[in-house]
Amino acid sequence: MANFVPINEDRLADEINRIKSPIRFFMWTFWKFPASRFSGLRMDKLDSESCVISIPGGWRSQNPFNSMYWAVQGMGAELSTGGYPLALVSSMSERARTLVAGQEGKFVKKAKGRITFTCEDGHLARGAIEESIRTGKSVNVELTCVGMDSSGDIVSEWVFKWNFFVTKGE
Repeated sequence: MANFVPINEDRLADEINRIKSPIRFFMWTFWKFPASRFSGLRMDKLDSESCVISIPGGWRSQNPFNSMYWAVQGMGAELSTGGYPLALVSSMSERARTLVAGQEGKFVKKAKGRITFTCEDGHLARGAIEESIRTGKSVNVELTCVGMDSSGDIVSEWVFKWNFFVTKGE
């Protein structure tokens, strides 16, 4: 049982491609994540190594101080940490619960213009999901994300504590 990992690589690749499809992503965000549509959020990259989400600056995402509102940044940061886990659990036949169990944000610089949120912790998410499969218990993992402006300066740093629980299909 220790080697049992029901993540089918072909199904995972198909699910990643489905999520990245501009039309499907638009429809998913329209129905499940409407605030992201309003703010202009887009998925720039999704694979097993990283997830990159970007949000344009401007009136739809700004606060009264002419920078990007912290909650809009949080929306992009959360999806960058959750994109690959979403593909993982969607590709499995087992039922899985995903939950953000905690979050920390650090604001380094005023966020102006298009901000890009990058998470490169997909391997940690996969490890936590596989651990939940092996143990039958919920597993917490911290996934980090960095928000950068167009000049490459870090504007915010995020840590999302995700909880994964996979139940065996009968």
